[in-house]
Amino acid sequence: MGTASLTKLVIVGLGPWGLCALERVISGARRRAGDDPAIRWRARVHVVEPAAPGCGVYRMDEPDYLILNNACGQMSLYATPTDGPPPRYGVGFYDWAVARGYRWVGDECRIDPSGRPLTPDDYLPRRIMGEYLSWFFDTLVSEAPAGIEIVVHRTEAVDVTAAPAGKEQVRLADGSSVIADHVIVTTGHTANASRDDVPGILPVPWLAPYPVTGTLAAIPAGSTVGVSGMGLVAIDVVTALTVGRGGSFDATGGHLTYRKSGHEPTISLFSRTGEPYTAKAVGATDVTGVYQPVICTPDALDALTGRPGARRLVDARGELFPLVFAEMQVGYYTQASLLAKGAAEAAAVRRQLERAWSASTFGPAVEDLATRYGPYDPGSDFFADDTATFATSKDYAEHFRAAVEDDLAEALRDGGSSPLKVAHGVLRSLRDAVRGVVEFGGLTVESYLDFQAHIRGRVKRLEAGPPALRSRQLLALLDAGVVRTPFGPSPSLHPGEGPGVLLESERLDRRVSEPVDWLVRGHLDDPTVDRSASPLMARLYAAGRLTQLHYDGVPVGSVALTRDSHPIDARGRAQARLWVFGAVTEGTRYFTHYIPSPKSRIRAVEDIGACVEAILA
Repeated sequence: MGTASLTKLVIVGLGPWGLCALERVISGARRRAGDDPAIRWRARVHVVEPAAPGCGVYRMDEPDYLILNNACGQMSLYATPTDGPPPRYGVGFYDWAVARGYRWVGDECRIDPSGRPLTPDDYLPRRIMGEYLSWFFDTLVSEAPAGIEIVVHRTEAVDVTAAPAGKEQVRLADGSSVIADHVIVTTGHTANASRDDVPGILPVPWLAPYPVTGTLAAIPAGSTVGVSGMGLVAIDVVTALTVGRGGSFDATGGHLTYRKSGHEPTISLFSRTGEPYTAKAVGATDVTGVYQPVICTPDALDALTGRPGARRLVDARGELFPLVFAEMQVGYYTQASLLAKGAAEAAAVRRQLERAWSASTFGPAVEDLATRYGPYDPGSDFFADDTATFATSKDYAEHFRAAVEDDLAEALRDGGSSPLKVAHGVLRSLRDAVRGVVEFGGLTVESYLDFQAHIRGRVKRLEAGPPALRSRQLLALLDAGVVRTPFGPSPSLHPGEGPGVLLESERLDRRVSEPVDWLVRGHLDDPTVDRSASPLMARLYAAGRLTQLHYDGVPVGSVALTRDSHPIDARGRAQARLWVFGAVTEGTRYFTHYIPSPKSRIRAVEDIGACVEAILA
């Protein structure tokens, strides 16, 4: 039997992205062994992870009120089934949870045969995802073919330096080190160093949102809290300060009522746009890979970017998103006509809009459909808040509440049938198309800054929101007076007279100024390499092995990468034995904050798979 020399590989960070890398290694080795048993690929894979391997941020000791933001049936670490029987780890999250015995007992998800069965549309507690990831790691290791050795280091990597013979030396926090042929860095959402000492940055007492059982515990009952953000992180903060303090929700006539525990603070939500998140439609399916665009097509994007020839830089707001918005209108009016008149009419509307786009008569065609099915303008949905002002705090609060109520009504329509939610699903399905344009320096510098500051968050608000349950809970918390929205869009922050902070409205005609005792960052800043709090990232940057992406000479924080995920050093050279994946690449890449999984989250699997194939070769 022929054997290859021993390859030594280090995976730094074994959360979901690192686990995906390990799965690609083991699945690739298993496939090669099956193709030709006479050839055995030999590798020693060192995984460096101080916490439980596989879990990452999905800690198994997290409280049950922290739930996933994707339905359990859409998530799996085994993303690319092959012919023949699957390996033991070839089980998706929903099937695993059912086999484990999880059921609903009231509002709790437990292993209990008397409970109500799970469905693929359920949103499960994150700790159960942590259990699944831990099981996946253990099963993956047990299924490794002969010749593959897995070595776990329960510590952190603090540096990677060049070693003789073209190898890499990975230094660990416990004082040991590993010599490797290849290093895959998947360190997750590394924190940035504090900016309190940066000129122009207000030195306010921010509290970190995670872990929710950590710094938030310092907030006493009855105090006032400002939460900066209205997305998924802010929802976690609000839930931790209400349900996590012993509060509960009672269902009454289809609505929820919040029952106070007496331990809550009073929470003021605010954000730059002032617009609430939009909830995922109940029972909707992910149409990524299923929906076939007729306007925002690969050919249209190739014409926009100049591919496959010389690449031209694109204006996202002026050139790319008109294509995206038009495709969303196709989805909206196709669904609206389907509900009104059936499949034949829906097909006719879709063809009508496709022809109208080609004939440059799309606007009149949409106006005609709007007279029959109602108006829908995605551009207004995105950018209307850029200049929105309100007369009073009460006017803004009423606007905010109405926006949550209207969106919730759309999310609750049977089987995800809302034309609005279908349009949002089309936006989600175009995620990879958008990536192909904006990533790796595809935008002009002005458009890149606009995309990062204004467009990216608006996309996320429409297509990556929480389950509808969270909107029902938010309405109940507003009714109870536990959550307030007094400031309108983009309030300013000022030092208070005491230890707190003064929040002041900027876009209300009748200004509002109120102090808060505590300020919580209800969002996560993207990791940067120039001011990373990670010892590993900081040392790699200081040594010049990692550099920032530059736009027209302007550094933008994200790690600079080649298209095959190698970092670029200070001399412009690709680091051929290093790969970097995940949130630290956000800015060079786009939309990296998720669990690698099938369908709309498979890009990570493909990118890491290409890396592993290069190593296997």
